[in-house]
Amino acid sequence: MSRNHALRFSALFVLFAGSTAVAQQPSTALPPAATLVAKYSDAVGGAAMLKAPQITSKGSLMMAAAGINATFEMVQIQPSKMRMVTTIPGVGEILVGYDGTNAWSVDPMQGPRVLAGKEKTEIQEEADPRASVRSMELIEKAETVADTTMGTERCYLVKLNWKSGRETFDCYSPATGLLVGSKSVQSTAMGEIPVATIYSDYKKFGDFMMPTKMVQSLMGQEQS
Repeated sequence: MSRNHALRFSALFVLFAGSTAVAQQPSTALPPAATLVAKYSDAVGGAAMLKAPQITSKGSLMMAAAGINATFEMVQIQPSKMRMVTTIPGVGEILVGYDGTNAWSVDPMQGPRVLAGKEKTEIQEEADPRASVRSMELIEKAETVADTTMGTERCYLVKLNWKSGRETFDCYSPATGLLVGSKSVQSTAMGEIPVATIYSDYKKFGDFMMPTKMVQSLMGQEQS
């Protein structure tokens, strides 16, 4: 599942902000950001992802505090098209997509919307498989800023300045190169919301290595 789509689901029900705790480690020599990003891309099968004509992801979403359980299906089509449907029992379907030119969303609470500005920019990047593998073609600058922990796992925190103007933080495992967690500020219809995500339970799907569990933290609330 895309790193950001689950947030668009939860933003329909809550308006809050926050992040998981990040514990600083003693200062040591930090590996170059480009090395960490390249290792991550190799670890998740980046070359295969960029060649795949279509990638379909299915799963479930749970927000225990709100008593919400949902399912989703996301389809990404080369070079940069995407459509995601989230089905919430008792509420209906939430759709979001990008057709290569236009970004849009439809949900029972806000109706249909054509996305613009930062919302559109984020959808465009989410639809581009190069963003998933952190292709340097989309990144203006990458800098390793800390040897730290997210959740309970040690990782190297890398600040990414995207050419689109976004700023995000990835935390990569020194052992596997995989993403341990990430932090960003997401644009939604309700405004900009800081969010932190922990990735775990990685499994192999064909040529891809993907996390099968993602926990997002927003102002003390969690969704899985």
